[in-house]
Amino acid sequence: MSTSEMKQKLIEKIKSTEDDNILEEVYRILEVGTIELDEIILSDKQRELIDGGLRDIENGNYLSNEDANNEIEKWLRK
Repeated sequence: MSTSEMKQKLIEKIKSTEDDNILEEVYRILEVGTIELDEIILSDKQRELIDGGLRDIENGNYLSNEDANNEIEKWLRK
């Protein structure tokens, strides 16, 4: 599907929907794409959590996507 076809289909879908939640979400997604952020300001707690996550990765304390999917499958079978 070409870009212009995709745009046209999106416009048609947006025009036909009556669901305010969907319209708000589409608007939010499109709005985020147009906002230029000069700097993201993080709280001390956010920085601490990010640093902890990076340390976990460095120490090999994480699941691969495949392992995570396997864990989810096991959990769903219970």
